Amino acid sequence: MKIDKCLKVLGEKDNFLMRNFQYFPLVVKEAKGSIITDLDDNKFIDFLSSASSLNLGNSNQIINKAIINQLNKFSQYCIGYIANEQVIEYAKLLTSVYPGGIKAKVSFANSGSEANDTAIKFARAYTGRQKLISFINGYHGSTYGAISISSCTNKMKNGLGPFLPEVFFFPFYGNDINDEVAERESTKDLEEAFEKYLPPKEVAAVFIEVVQGDAGILPAHPIFIKKLYNLCKKNGILFILDDVQHGFFRTGKMFSIEHYGIVPDGITLGKSLGSGLVGSAFLARSEIIDKIGVPGQVFTLMGNALTSAAGIAAFNIYYSKEFQDILEKNIKLFQKLGNNLKENQPEVITKVRSIGMSMGIEINDKNDSNSTYKIIFRCYEKGLILVSIAGNILRVQPPLNIEKENLEKGFNIINEAINDYKNGKISDEVLKYKQTW
Repeated sequence: MKIDKCLKVLGEKDNFLMRNFQYFPLVVKEAKGSIITDLDDNKFIDFLSSASSLNLGNSNQIINKAIINQLNKFSQYCIGYIANEQVIEYAKLLTSVYPGGIKAKVSFANSGSEANDTAIKFARAYTGRQKLISFINGYHGSTYGAISISSCTNKMKNGLGPFLPEVFFFPFYGNDINDEVAERESTKDLEEAFEKYLPPKEVAAVFIEVVQGDAGILPAHPIFIKKLYNLCKKNGILFILDDVQHGFFRTGKMFSIEHYGIVPDGITLGKSLGSGLVGSAFLARSEIIDKIGVPGQVFTLMGNALTSAAGIAAFNIYYSKEFQDILEKNIKLFQKLGNNLKENQPEVITKVRSIGMSMGIEINDKNDSNSTYKIIFRCYEKGLILVSIAGNILRVQPPLNIEKENLEKGFNIINEAINDYKNGKISDEVLKYKQTW
């Protein structure tokens, strides 16, 4: 595979940009749907969806048309001063599908991190309380509020403190434990804290991903979520869902919490909210959003017209029968392909966790700490893009509307890459490109 042009550009990157992850020497030239083309015209199937921010794939023509039409009218104007129809319409659509049909409002922002910072502010303003609860291995972003409630790795916090005070972390219980353990243990530490050192009447909110993304795609145990939710209701604590990574039908439903049948007090959204453009939001019960106005909560580009136009176009696609039919078929095939892969590679794959179109494939790295990276790099060499999370877990999140043949081909490439690894065909030479979590 020729990568001369990519390497030339990447040779300049560190001179001008802050350091970022770089799993492989790829520079995007063009991307359409589920296919990425690099500067050297190599083509790759996209199993990353730009970190789940392109749930409908890249350069969707319906969304592009909406953006261009809006751009020809005006690009943006700060809604802190002057309203536009687009942001109002998008807010109307988002709140119309809020779980439980309750009256909700929106506060827009620019990133998932900002959405979580926003939620912290509203939670404290609404409750008059300061303390916050989050869960071990959760990831909520990298602004100071969001990073303060994150706990997936110390690499994101080293040397950056002090962080927000009054943040308390508790164990997260996934659906990989049995019901008996979930019933007996899942909120035991929290209940003990409420009795001994953490007055529940001083806690403003619980922040939780009901599908922990960067922990390896781990859905919460239903019993854990029910018990946690009941504790929140009993003590007047807001239950806030972080759905930045798994919103917009990534799990098969608009909001991941819909799998659990409860109604959160607030939801943070980002990534695919902008359908390729920058944007995020905190959705919550109306009385919560009404507690703060400008200038206490304002970002110059929040809810800009371009992002709103793209979001409206995407929303209409998501709720179309055509898309829902594609999604249903793709989820069935996705789950089947993941299970088949595990059956074919029992000595390398220790576990497959999935929900909807989101999957974590755990690689056995006991004898080789670089096994996961080598498999990822060989996938890249064979024309597939994916990355790792939680050290040794392949993150598999293709566009929700990916073509059947590309979905099948992608899993075949993973299988081939694992075979190459087992047969010693992947040299340590590839490790020179390794810049991962």
